[in-house]
Amino acid sequence: MEGIVAGALAVMGTLLGVVVAHRYQEKAFYRAESRAQDQRQHDRLFDRCADFIGLSEDYRRAQLDRWLRRHEDPDGEAATAARTESYRLYVETRSSACRLKLASNRQDVRELADQATAVLELTVAIIATDSRSDMLQRGEAAKHACDAFVVTANAVLHSQS
Repeated sequence: MEGIVAGALAVMGTLLGVVVAHRYQEKAFYRAESRAQDQRQHDRLFDRCADFIGLSEDYRRAQLDRWLRRHEDPDGEAATAARTESYRLYVETRSSACRLKLASNRQDVRELADQATAVLELTVAIIATDSRSDMLQRGEAAKHACDAFVVTANAVLHSQS
């Protein structure tokens, strides 16, 4: 009889150990999966921010070039090419800003996306003047807004880590 009780206790102990180990492994799996998901979201947000920064700098340069070419020879081939490049970069930069808006529903990421939109609007406005000094000031304003975006993006990305 003692052997049966000892065997039953051993089986129950083994089963209890298996259940506890399974629960521990399950929790560890979900914790690791959650961390991996957080890292993927962080990486996607980083990539979207980096893409936007690069595109907005290229678009700002294209807008400055477009203004200069338009004032040198409005009907020239260089002015047409600069306008075409400016349009292409506008579309890419705007798409990049929209992807930032879709990146997360967190408040800080939404504010970052709003800041990206402001950078885009300032960059669009570069060519909306006939004054060279005003065009240069608008370009500087767009550059400073982009720099501020970088600072904000850095803060948002490091608050996620």
